[in-house]
Amino acid sequence: RSQSASSLSIFARDYTDLSIGGFIIPIGWLQFANPIFVVTFAPIFAGIWAHLARINLDPSLPIKFAIGLILLGTGFAFLAFGAWGIPLGAEQASVSIVWLILAYLFHTMGELCISPVGLSYVSKLAPIKLVGLMFGFWFVCSAVANYLGGKTGSYIDKISEAYGLSNFFLIFFVIPVLAGILMIALKPILIKKMHGID
Repeated sequence: RSQSASSLSIFARDYTDLSIGGFIIPIGWLQFANPIFVVTFAPIFAGIWAHLARINLDPSLPIKFAIGLILLGTGFAFLAFGAWGIPLGAEQASVSIVWLILAYLFHTMGELCISPVGLSYVSKLAPIKLVGLMFGFWFVCSAVANYLGGKTGSYIDKISEAYGLSNFFLIFFVIPVLAGILMIALKPILIKKMHGID
């Protein structure tokens, strides 16, 4: 989410054609994409998990996290693909807004696989006396991640000038996807550490 206010906003401002039917979409309006997608897709995802649970196919926590991370990476893959034709060091371009909307969509779907599921499992896995503390720790970790993501996003100009804007977004594609694959590989160990809590 931290990239939404940094690198994605820069991509929207400098490299995206924000005109639709002659109307120029203000950059700030793009911040509404995530909340709109959350409201739209949260009931759908809740229904999917509930349906899978009824038929005993509900994915385990590591798999849900892996799906979320891979969806997040896929969102950045759309941006990398959209930025593919932008020349090295270019300060302006006119890429279709579709790539940005797809990025927000997949980021939101990834968030819906991680955030509510993660909070649910904090309450299930934490010792009763430490539930409040662990909820706080969850949000502290989110804050640190947002800070680090914002700092990383501040290097968009340096990295895109040296390696291209597409390669900048590929960094954010590769890392979450590899983390998702790692979660899948570690699933047996993680499930064992959860002591049967599902």
